Amino acid sequence: MATEKILIVDDEPEVLDVCKRILEGKGYEIKTAHDGYQAIYLAQTERFDLLLTDIKMPGITGLDIARTIKNSDPSAICVIMTGFSTMDMVIEALKLDIDEFVMKPFTPDELSLAVGKALEKQRLRRENFRLHSLVPLFELNKTLMGTVEVNELLERLLEIAKKETGADFALLYTFEEQQIIAHPQISKTDCPHFQQNICIKLAQYLLKNGQQLLLSGKKASEQDLALLKQLEAQSILATPLKSKEANLGALILVRKTSDFPPSDNEFLSVLCGQASIALENARLFTKIQEAYKKLKKLDHMKSEFINIAAHELRTPLTILMGYATILEDVISPNEREYVSPILRNAMRLRALIDDMLNLQYLESGIPNLAKQELFLKEALEEIIKDIRLLAKEKDLTITVDIPDDFPTMIADRAKLDLIFVNLFNNAVEFTPAGGQITFQARFNTSHATMSVSDTGIGVAKEQLELIFDRFYQVESSLTREHGGIGLGLAIVRGMVEVCGGEIHVNSEEGKGSTFTFTLPLDNRNVEKRQLRI
Repeated sequence: MATEKILIVDDEPEVLDVCKRILEGKGYEIKTAHDGYQAIYLAQTERFDLLLTDIKMPGITGLDIARTIKNSDPSAICVIMTGFSTMDMVIEALKLDIDEFVMKPFTPDELSLAVGKALEKQRLRRENFRLHSLVPLFELNKTLMGTVEVNELLERLLEIAKKETGADFALLYTFEEQQIIAHPQISKTDCPHFQQNICIKLAQYLLKNGQQLLLSGKKASEQDLALLKQLEAQSILATPLKSKEANLGALILVRKTSDFPPSDNEFLSVLCGQASIALENARLFTKIQEAYKKLKKLDHMKSEFINIAAHELRTPLTILMGYATILEDVISPNEREYVSPILRNAMRLRALIDDMLNLQYLESGIPNLAKQELFLKEALEEIIKDIRLLAKEKDLTITVDIPDDFPTMIADRAKLDLIFVNLFNNAVEFTPAGGQITFQARFNTSHATMSVSDTGIGVAKEQLELIFDRFYQVESSLTREHGGIGLGLAIVRGMVEVCGGEIHVNSEEGKGSTFTFTLPLDNRNVEKRQLRI
């Protein structure tokens, strides 16, 4: 059922009445006028989808009526009724873009057909406009979604809105914490200050209501007419920028001599909807950038603190360990039991400092790999020698299983030492007195597979994915019995991956853990890898 509103104009009451009856029967809403003056008045105070007018009337002709209406609304649809026509009249009608003609006398079907065709043309125009609008919307969407700089985004939005609607000037505002922010450098308008104040009031309305606002001189209250007069405008279209949770801004467009057609309302609603998403993304990106800068600064301060603290601790620790070792050599066997705890805890402190420095080393970038000949047995013996005192204190047995034919490796000795030191320290730390630690190595044509097993406390299944995270502690910080700061296994994983290998763990609570990792026998073809800590 049709819902369009039609204004019929004819100076003959009988024709006016029959047209009204025919078109009301088709479901149209009808208003009638007996002369041109009344028709123009009605068109100025109400909006009509179509004008149906006789061409020959006293005073103001149908073409004059059409011309006056189209001056204020270029998209108005006009159908002319005439009993005669001349070439001059046809030319004038074509200039006015008259949509259809109905020759008198006409049948109800002929009148309905002419009105229907004219309205269908308008529907097609609107549809064509929507399709045409999709192009700038598509381009805008690509631009907006790829723009993370707020001012650039707003400038692009304003440029397209003004161009596509033919607005005489436009102003843009954003809302931040209920404050209205003007952007004169983006709007680039020369409207007087008092007119900008009026536009701010419109922005306040949108901030409060979040609904599109259309003001037209045709059907405006006295208050709205005063506002239009102050802006020297025929029509104002104000559209909010809003997300699901908040109003983000307002886009205000002004036409000085004509109305905005309904298609502009729809276009701006879609346009501002896309812009709102992009604006929210840009603001979020800005906040993330600021947070990242702060985090980076804090991270740098943390790194500096760790470096300074670790290096400052090394000097007194070196003196402490040196004199404790001398004492151990010169005192009697009975007195050595008092010195041994000093050495043991000094070594624990050295391990903690090494962890702190190694973490900073790992975070410094993508490290280069040294390519050195390495004999696995020799490298391992030195590591075990360093931890033997700690193992002896807990009466731990360390077993090494390396085949006699294990080949010489090309590897980075310093990084391999870090892997071994931290895995063995971890095993010693979490293995109860009298336990067993086993190192095993196997090889194939290209890779070595090594493992460190212990008979320690084990790790719960749900924690296995977390133990390689830095600073992660299996035990609660308030109740745990074992030392360390949770960096050892993070360093192990980082070093294994940088050296071109992989690591995984198998563990059972109360029975122990096995850390197994693979490394290439020859690292000369290993690509540099980004560190993951």
